[in-house]
Amino acid sequence: MQYNNPMSDSLQPILAHKKAVDDYLVSFLNDKKKKLTQINAWGGDVIDRLIPFVTSGKTTRGSLTVYIYSLFEKNLTPEIYRVAAALELFHSGFLIHDDVMDQDRLRRGRASLWEQYRLTSDDTHIGMSQAINAGDLCFFMAQELLTDASTLSLVVKELQPVIIAQMQDVMSGKGKSMSKDEVLSLYRYKTARYTFSLSMTVGATLAGATQNNVSLLERLGESMGLLYQIRDDELSVEGDTSITGKPTGSDEKNTKQTLAILLHSDELNDFKVSLLEHCDDEISKLPIDPSGKQQLTALVRFCLTRDK
Repeated sequence: MQYNNPMSDSLQPILAHKKAVDDYLVSFLNDKKKKLTQINAWGGDVIDRLIPFVTSGKTTRGSLTVYIYSLFEKNLTPEIYRVAAALELFHSGFLIHDDVMDQDRLRRGRASLWEQYRLTSDDTHIGMSQAINAGDLCFFMAQELLTDASTLSLVVKELQPVIIAQMQDVMSGKGKSMSKDEVLSLYRYKTARYTFSLSMTVGATLAGATQNNVSLLERLGESMGLLYQIRDDELSVEGDTSITGKPTGSDEKNTKQTLAILLHSDELNDFKVSLLEHCDDEISKLPIDPSGKQQLTALVRFCLTRDK
C-alpha cells in the first residue's frame, strides 16, 4: 500500500499552532520554576529538565485541540491555549513514566528523563524515582491549568482508561499472548482516544460545536489514532533513530504484541484501508469549509506515512 507523504502546505494550519502552545507552556513553566525553587533546588532542576522535554515533541495534542477549536470558532482565546498546554503536560507525564516502565534511555533525540537523573546520580533507582516524581508533577500542573470543572471532568474521565491500558501494555511485555481484539483495545485506549479523540472533542466542545459534531470528531479521532499507533509500531521496528529520536526494537526487546506481529501484511494493509475509508467518510460529514476538510485529510495521511 503506497501513499504520498502529505507533510505539505495542507498540514501547516495545524502545525502552525505548535509555537503558540509551546510558548504558553514555557511561560507557565518558568513562572512555576520561580515558585518551586523557593521550596528547594530540585524545583528549579526539574523545571529546567521539563521545558526542553515538553517542547521538543510534535505537540500533536495541543496543536490539534487549538486547530479543531478554530474550525468552529475563529476567535482563539487564552482558555484554549491553557487547555492545550494541559493536554501536553499530561502527555509528558505519561511519556516520562512510560520510559521508566520500558527502561528506554532515549526520548526525543536525547536522554530520557530517568536516564538523565541516573547519569547525574550514577544510580538507576534514583534516576527512575526522580523521573516518576517529575511525571507526577506534570500531572498536577496539568490539572492546575484546567480551571473549568466540566473540562477537567471530561479530560480526567478520558485519561483514566489510559492507565488501565498501560497496565495491559506492561503485561504484554512479559510474553503474554494477546488476541487482535486485545491489541486493538490497547491501541484504542492507550493512544487513539487520548491522543486524537480527546484533543478533537475538547477543542470542538470549547468552541461550542453541536453534540452531533463532537461525536463525529470522537469517532474520526479514534480511527486516526489507530492509524497513528500502527505506524508507531512500524517505526519501532524500521524507523531511523536519528529521525524518530527513539530506540528501535523496544517492542521486540520487551516481547510486546503488536498488530504488525499478529497480522499478515495483506491483512494489516486491508485494515489500514478500512480505517482510512472511515476517516474520509467522517470528514465528509463535518460542517466545515473545504480547506478544513483538506487539512484533516492530510493529517490522516500523515498518520500513515510519518517518519517520526
